[in-house]
Amino acid sequence: MKINIGLIRISVICTWIILLLASSGTYAQTTEGLQWGQPSDGIQMSLSLIDSNGSDLQVAFRNVGDHDVTLNLGTMMANGKVQLPDNVSLMFTDAEAHTRVFKFFGKVYTVDGRVDDYVVPLRAGSMYTLKLALDQFWCEETKEFEIRLLPGKNQLTAKFQGSGAKLVNLDMPAIKLMNFWLGKAESNTVTIGR
Repeated sequence: MKINIGLIRISVICTWIILLLASSGTYAQTTEGLQWGQPSDGIQMSLSLIDSNGSDLQVAFRNVGDHDVTLNLGTMMANGKVQLPDNVSLMFTDAEAHTRVFKFFGKVYTVDGRVDDYVVPLRAGSMYTLKLALDQFWCEETKEFEIRLLPGKNQLTAKFQGSGAKLVNLDMPAIKLMNFWLGKAESNTVTIGR
């Protein structure tokens, strides 16, 4: 039995093309309908719900400016194995019209080794997304360790405070010279009904 290598190659290439087109179509569907906050020095933020109960969120950053920038989203530990976007916060207005700011905290980690800035290069026209959950945020002022949605309409707005390098290690002193975006950005507001 003869095997036609050329035919196998063509079928493999066609399969890869179909998979590539299918994945790009899915990506376009998930990012096309996003709502965005106002641009701030070339950066826009989006906040959207991933699930119907509102506990899982997507925060997206997009560079609508004409030059590339670098975002410092927070902290990385263990050479990037743990990424904590602690420069992202949520402004929460509950159904009783009480507003407070919740900061990202994620899980509690013991720092036993390297800690770096969570650096994300963002080319002009590019986007970066994060999947987050309401139980990853806490309010320092009220000592609430998760966002509890009340019956009625609750509102969330994501905020980001840009900064330069904060965790300059001896082997990477030039990181402080990077083109960090230093502004403030705010997303659209989403309403979660209970």
